[in-house]
Amino acid sequence: MPIVVNECNAVKRSFFSDFVFLTPVRRGGYSLAAMLKREDVYQRLARHLDDLPAGFPPSKSGVELRILKRLFAEDEAEMALLLSVLPEGPESVAVRAKLSVAETARKLEEMSRKGLIYRLESEDGSRRYSANQYVIGIWEFQVNKLRPDLIQDMEEYLPTLMTAGPWKETPQLRTIPIMQAIPVRHEILAHEKAEDMVRGQDRFLIAPCICRRERTMIGQGCGKPEDACLIMGRAVEYYEKNGMGRIIDRDEALAILKKADEAGLVLQPSNAKKAANICMCCGCCCGVLRTIKKHPRPAEYVSSPFRASLDEGTCEDCGVCPTRCPMGALSRDAGGRVRLDSDRCIGCGLCVSTCSSRSLTLVRKPDAEQRDVPATLRQTYIEMARRRGKLKPAKLAKAWIRTKIRAKSG
Repeated sequence: MPIVVNECNAVKRSFFSDFVFLTPVRRGGYSLAAMLKREDVYQRLARHLDDLPAGFPPSKSGVELRILKRLFAEDEAEMALLLSVLPEGPESVAVRAKLSVAETARKLEEMSRKGLIYRLESEDGSRRYSANQYVIGIWEFQVNKLRPDLIQDMEEYLPTLMTAGPWKETPQLRTIPIMQAIPVRHEILAHEKAEDMVRGQDRFLIAPCICRRERTMIGQGCGKPEDACLIMGRAVEYYEKNGMGRIIDRDEALAILKKADEAGLVLQPSNAKKAANICMCCGCCCGVLRTIKKHPRPAEYVSSPFRASLDEGTCEDCGVCPTRCPMGALSRDAGGRVRLDSDRCIGCGLCVSTCSSRSLTLVRKPDAEQRDVPATLRQTYIEMARRRGKLKPAKLAKAWIRTKIRAKSG
């Protein structure tokens, strides 16, 4: 019996949106081919991206579709729909694209140069491609291609994208303090020290912060350093070949971390013990910090091992710390005294490193409040997908199998 779909039936989707299981019905409905033809390719791409770990939720206005149309040509959207998070070569993608291997390779490489998909290059020069998440991924890779209309659309979409639920449960970034802010009496784990993360890597690139660049382009910049995205390890190659930054050495990377503290920037590495990047963010431009700042208790939305503590008895009320805090956790009361709201503290340590009276310190949160930090970024994404109900092992296995079906070169 042909597989058809009744208009009232729900379409069950797997972890990868191109695996669609349709429920047979006895009468009425559309064939699969007819249903997909009726549906806009950008709507399918939006759902495809939403099936990835970080998500791409629909907005009431449909602005996310407008963003996709600005970024993807129709044929590029169709090609992106063929990719999953599993890297694969052009030979297997060509089978599904119904193109030659050479033409498929050309299209995939062109899309990877635009930041629309991700590229991994092996030592032998062979390349594999995979789907890019929208954030962190496609959007950040548009840093050299920003336009006012694209920025306006992203600003409209940001409240929908940064929904509290997924980010609160498994954030893509975490917050760590600069080393000068951590008292020596605390046991500090390697993944809690930016300096140790840098010393554990051997390849570095500094890239522009897309958040500060876009805010500057619309006349709302803060003047803080733009070169503030530190990329490390294997990810350096993708950034370098796509012209998104410059190669630096370890000494310069450490110097940049020091300058970040001086500029009042929050250190946000990827949420894994082996971090791939460290973002140096400000509360006025960063999309993540601007969003969580609107919540009454930002501390609940970050993965951070520390929080600030204020000794009001020794505080000199100099007024420096309220200007440094990106979350408004420190403020003056009616009498001019500095007060700390721990519910708003994200443990960045910016207030501590400039406290002349040493009245502000960082203290480790109790075990019950500590967030698990996955060992690798891959594990972070697996956990994100699991919490969003997108991780289905059987469908993941099918996606792996299809990467092994290859066309002949040519």
